[in-house]
This record gives sequence, structure tokens and C-alpha cells, in this order.
Amino acid sequence: MSAYVIERPVWRRFRPQFLARAAAHVRRGGHAALLHPSGRVDMLLTVGENGKITELGLWSLLAIEQRRYRRVKVGAAKELATARVAPKFTGSVIDWCDRDSIHEGAVRRMNLDCLDCGACCHDANVVIDEADFERFREGGRGDLVHKDYIKRHRDGRITLRFAENGKCQHLQRDNKCRIYPLRPDNCRVFVVGSEACLAAREDTLKLRDGITDEELFGAAVE
Repeated sequence: MSAYVIERPVWRRFRPQFLARAAAHVRRGGHAALLHPSGRVDMLLTVGENGKITELGLWSLLAIEQRRYRRVKVGAAKELATARVAPKFTGSVIDWCDRDSIHEGAVRRMNLDCLDCGACCHDANVVIDEADFERFREGGRGDLVHKDYIKRHRDGRITLRFAENGKCQHLQRDNKCRIYPLRPDNCRVFVVGSEACLAAREDTLKLRDGITDEELFGAAVE
């Protein structure tokens, strides 16, 4: 399956004195950025029924090169997840809020089709393991383990070999993947609609996903 209708958290910015509003937004499914007078920015993220941060929340953290967060124990944001944003990434988080500012509510529905996009197939680091090799062989594409398609690194990693223009060699001109049914696990786990996904779309396709679905698809999303 390459086409998805996803519900993505909408980012909002709040001042610390409006923490209760920020927490209410997050409890409805959104994400919040708390902008302190000092310039510090804290994330406030949703927590699932299992008590853990949601997948899209985790990928928001990964987008700013961190994994650690803590649960709020007291106050208006009790039981939500929070993380301090490193100074070099505060601009990125504020930009997510600006991007989402045109959308109402705490969540936004998006239609995304990976085979019509291919944005994440540029300048990526796709690690290959034995499970991928086995899938290639069972799919009748044993040639994919040849050095023309993979690169072996001194540290033991094996990655897909990308073309000189930065594109994956398996990406066609229409942005469709030639080996989509056999694609590596590293590609399969890339989360559709995550901040990494949206950043790739903006960097590669120059498509800023703050635009409305009506503008993008020509019809309202039900």
C-alpha cells in the first residue's frame, strides 16, 4: 500500500502562561511549542494509551536529533510528554508552527501517496541488512546485492548506492520506485506524514505542506 490518509498533529506555539491551553491542544491530538521569554523552546507532545509517546511525536524528536523526553508529573500538562529543544533547532520547531498556522483544530487529515512523491528517496542513508538481501533473492532480484546497487562501508554498514545526482537508483522519472514491493526495511519503517517526511517533501519537491488539501488535491477531504 502506497497511498495513505493520515491524521497528523497540528503544531501551535504558546507562551508559558498559557500552558493550560497548550495542554488542552495536545490532549486533543496536537503538538505544542512553549516559547519562553529567554528564547528557550520546549515541546509538549501527546502520549498514547500505552503511556508512551506517539510515533509521530517520537519522529518529531528524531527530526531535531534527539530521543529523550520526560513525562510531566504535576500541573496543567500532567502526564503529557515534554522535551527541551536545542538552540540550533528552535527555528525549525517555530517554523513547524508557522507552517501549520493555517489549519484549524488540533489534527489535520492529509492524503499522501508514496509512489507519487518519492521525496524521501533523495540524499538518504538507507541501511541494508540480511533480511533485505533475502527479500531481494526471494523476489527474483538477486542482482540487487551487486556492488552496482549497494555500498559496503568500513564500519560494516551496507547501504543503497545512490546516483551522483542524489537520487536512489531505483527511483524512476515519475517518482515511482522500481522495487517498491521489495524495498528495504529501512524504507518501510519511514513514517508517512512525520516531520522527516514533510521536510523531505519541502526540500526535494519544494512542496510546503502548510497548503490546504483543497489546493493540493482540488477537492475537499471528507
